[in-house]
Amino acid sequence: MDVNEAIVRRRSIRRFQDRPVPYEILEKCVDAGRVAPSARNHQVCEYIIVDDAQLLPKMFDGIILGGWRDTPKDSPAMKNTPKAYIVILVNNDIEAEFAQSRHFTTYDVGLSAENIILTALEHGLGVCPVLLFQPDKLKPLLKIPDSHDISLVLVLGHPNESPVLEVSTGPVETWIDDQGVRHVPKRKLEDITHRNQFP
Repeated sequence: MDVNEAIVRRRSIRRFQDRPVPYEILEKCVDAGRVAPSARNHQVCEYIIVDDAQLLPKMFDGIILGGWRDTPKDSPAMKNTPKAYIVILVNNDIEAEFAQSRHFTTYDVGLSAENIILTALEHGLGVCPVLLFQPDKLKPLLKIPDSHDISLVLVLGHPNESPVLEVSTGPVETWIDDQGVRHVPKRKLEDITHRNQFP
């Protein structure tokens, strides 16, 4: 698939098949994140790949993944949990060297994450970026030092759902139909694009 096709096909995946993700693919994803653009090339991002079967349920307990909040622990859906995580860290020691770097760091993390997500898609994986996580649970679990903060958690696995992209005709909230398909409305290109000046 070409780059534009990958961008259009990418959807956030929240349900995963019960099979492991090869570490080599996860490492390729991180390598793609590593070479993303970085403000002043100060490269504050570091990464933890989590694929250990003992850690996966503990990681899941430390995040809030949309659509799972009301899922009972004994539900069959719990078998659809992520099979790997990539935790994007910010190295505060590097960041402190640059004035106003907090502003830049947000962009560094986002650019890195998108590279990771598109690389994962190329290898048949689904990803969902998660901002709702509990640092007080995850930092001790992953032995993250005080010099580093968790900025973003990416959940990964082989997709067990196929969300549908559609043009919005009103609200843009995602919704799930009677067949369990997630619909993802996006605003029309002509509604958000302005040429040369704002109308």
